[in-house]
Amino acid sequence: MTARLKAEDQHSIASAQMITQDKRLFGMIFTMSGDRKVGYILKADQPLGDKAGQICVYNRMADIRLFDARKPGPAPEALLKAPDVDALKRCDLLAAQGKIPRASCGAYNVMVGKGDAYGNRVVLQGFGVEKDAGGTYRPASSLTTVSGNVSGSVNDNPKDPARGIIGDIKYSSLPDGATVINTTLIYVRYTDYGLVALN
Repeated sequence: MTARLKAEDQHSIASAQMITQDKRLFGMIFTMSGDRKVGYILKADQPLGDKAGQICVYNRMADIRLFDARKPGPAPEALLKAPDVDALKRCDLLAAQGKIPRASCGAYNVMVGKGDAYGNRVVLQGFGVEKDAGGTYRPASSLTTVSGNVSGSVNDNPKDPARGIIGDIKYSSLPDGATVINTTLIYVRYTDYGLVALN
């Protein structure tokens, strides 16, 4: 995996722990190529800090954009232009087709705004990709968004300690912005490379 990433000029830009419903932790690493055209979400079979026996590609992205999640307020360029009502209509359609539970789907901009209230801000975005018949990956009509409280602590909010460390991976359909949270993250952090890349 390391050799493959080096061959593609991939650099780690952020990391996090995935936390499952049964409280298990798995390390997550987010990468992008030097030209930002290709990125990966990698998942380890152990928490960050423990020696992993296996690392797999959890997701592939195209056209990566970084945002400074240390700054308050949703970055305007990280928001979608579609009205929230379009997202809700798409959620209704997806639920009617049996693709998602209706309660799990919402409008992207609303979800980003709610997260920002407790420091869970957009760290990076990339378009989803699909492999065509020839084996080439092409951007799809979806958006992957990684969010987190990049400087938070469990001590920030004694009444709700998780709020200081929580983050997530959101998948959104485009252009409407119907969004589901795919994965819950904790301790989302930029790497040194990621911090430099913000500039």
